[in-house]
Amino acid sequence: MKKYLTLFLTVALASVFVLAGCGSANSKVTDGVSNMLQTTNQLAKAIEANDQAKVKKVGPTLEDQWSSFEDDVKKENKTLYEKVERYLDPTIAGSQADSLDKSALGKLNSQLTDALKELKSKTK
Repeated sequence: MKKYLTLFLTVALASVFVLAGCGSANSKVTDGVSNMLQTTNQLAKAIEANDQAKVKKVGPTLEDQWSSFEDDVKKENKTLYEKVERYLDPTIAGSQADSLDKSALGKLNSQLTDALKELKSKTK
């Protein structure tokens, strides 16, 4: 009987650690997406204001934010990972261009924002 109790407690404890690990990855993604959505909002305002200096400053921060949790997204939802990547790289590149193309960059940023919102809805 003592052997079964020990086995049960071991399995229960292992389950707690596994579930805690899953929750932290999900939380990491949720927090990361929220941060990126704040950044895309700042970028949209800078684009609309035609503030190229701010666009150049804000745009590259998206890559740093994404890199902190992108592997978790890639493991959990490859389709949404690819969707975010499809719009992220051109948005960052457009933010670093010599001249600001408000229309193109605004559209890319909007598409990136939509992809991030979709990812956020799937990670709740």
